[in-house]
Amino acid sequence: MPHVRTVAAALRAYRSAWTGLLRDGEPLSYRRLDDPAYTLCVLMGQRNAADAVAQAESLLARATAEEGRRRAGHARIVIP
Repeated sequence: MPHVRTVAAALRAYRSAWTGLLRDGEPLSYRRLDDPAYTLCVLMGQRNAADAVAQAESLLARATAEEGRRRAGHARIVIP
């Protein structure tokens, strides 16, 4: 399983490139999307970017929930 921070960075890069593509619509924008899409696919073990993005988002959601549970378990209860 890839490291959560690596997946988060790859997903940010993909979303940034995707936003640039939507904004510009230039052929160069398509090429700028290729690298982050490929990186996400390799990290997540998927053959297409849509599946890789969905799996990355799922991984990040699980990691966030797990971190919240971990922190809640260490919370101190203060009784006045």
